Amino acid sequence: MGSSVNRLEVVDEAAGWVTGSRAKGEFHCAGCGYGVTVYKALPECPMCRGTSWLRVPWRPFSRSYSAGRSVN
Repeated sequence: MGSSVNRLEVVDEAAGWVTGSRAKGEFHCAGCGYGVTVYKALPECPMCRGTSWLRVPWRPFSRSYSAGRSVN
């Protein structure tokens, strides 16, 4: 009895991502900058019909929940 292994696509971050690639996270269209959050596969850009995407870097501490509130 053997085991099977599914291989995932490996994407070169420097080359960018293209429509149809399996992806999860935040991306911006390389053509117009439109942003999407993806959970399965990258779509065609709904604004300019572009097919190239750039991943948005993960920034866990860049957003605050309340701008004017201080933490004690």
